[in-house]
Amino acid sequence: MRIVHLADLHLGFRAYSRTNDQGVNCREADVFRTFRQALNKISTLKPDLLLIAGDVFHVTRPGNLAVVQTQRLLHNFIATTGIETIVIAGNHESVKTRDSSCILELFGLIEGVRVVCQQAEVLMAGDIRVACLPHNSLLEADHLDLRPDREAKYNVLMLHGTVDGNLVNDAGGANVPADFLEMDWDYVACGHFHGFRHMGRFIYYAGAIERTSNDIWKEAEEEKGFIEFDLEHKKAIFHPLPTRKTIDLPTIDAANKTIEVLDKLIADNVKQTDITDAIVRQQVINLPKSLQNQLDYRQIRTFQAMALHYLFVPKPLSLSIDQSFPSAEQKGSLYEEAEQFFNSYAISPDIDRATFVKTGLDYLQKATV
Repeated sequence: MRIVHLADLHLGFRAYSRTNDQGVNCREADVFRTFRQALNKISTLKPDLLLIAGDVFHVTRPGNLAVVQTQRLLHNFIATTGIETIVIAGNHESVKTRDSSCILELFGLIEGVRVVCQQAEVLMAGDIRVACLPHNSLLEADHLDLRPDREAKYNVLMLHGTVDGNLVNDAGGANVPADFLEMDWDYVACGHFHGFRHMGRFIYYAGAIERTSNDIWKEAEEEKGFIEFDLEHKKAIFHPLPTRKTIDLPTIDAANKTIEVLDKLIADNVKQTDITDAIVRQQVINLPKSLQNQLDYRQIRTFQAMALHYLFVPKPLSLSIDQSFPSAEQKGSLYEEAEQFFNSYAISPDIDRATFVKTGLDYLQKATV
């Protein structure tokens, strides 16, 4: 018996201002392309069960395009493969009020797809007993009595939450009680953390299928994909998926360097790799403000035109080691996280994304000077 463990799709995720020929945000299109490729690959593997461990969507109320595309892809996948699919809700699509419905409930109308959004629930899929812990159920985990059934051939736990406090890529996740993980499960399918990780025994994070977290640079060199697990032989295989190239260029230390040297170093970093249509970051640390405005911004704009997104991050000299103020490194990280947030935040279609992002970053810059 084989299962496939998929998680953290974040469909509907948007970032940066570029759109494709159909007018769709390029990063949103990237994520859907990767999801489509994942389903195609899973179709060829022909597992007995597909588990999707939460955060199917990036926001609670995704746009119509994201909902329709997801519905179509799942419907076609089930219709052509017959692979039974179980989905739980993650923190990104979970609703907080009783008068709202989770968008994932819509997919429960597809024959062959079962969805668990709110409370803990146990489902049977042939010989596989799946205990489901969506995000909201973990908020009241102290009251849960969930354990493997000795009568079942295979016991699987699927959850969306934080197994290890050192592995957190965004806020909002619920902690998973250690007691649940210490039980005799044949497999534990985790969602929420965006990297592929083996957490011991048969506990795994599949990771996200694309780089959609608040700090994608930590994941720049990580492969994205899903897990195939053989329940009988207890063997896990990670299947990587193609993603948008993400490049964190070598950091440049501007200390004691002339403007001419800095411009050359910036150019040399680009020459070392192909940044065409990639997501790129260039950090320059210890850069005096007196030099910052003298940099060759025409050259930087050329790189921005080549890449899907070229993020230039100048960081000034640290004037004080007083920890009551954010360091240059902290301010840089805050700036990058804010840019990612503004680029992915759901806004009205009549608002220009680039203007929205620039305004937000301008406010942040003034607040942290």
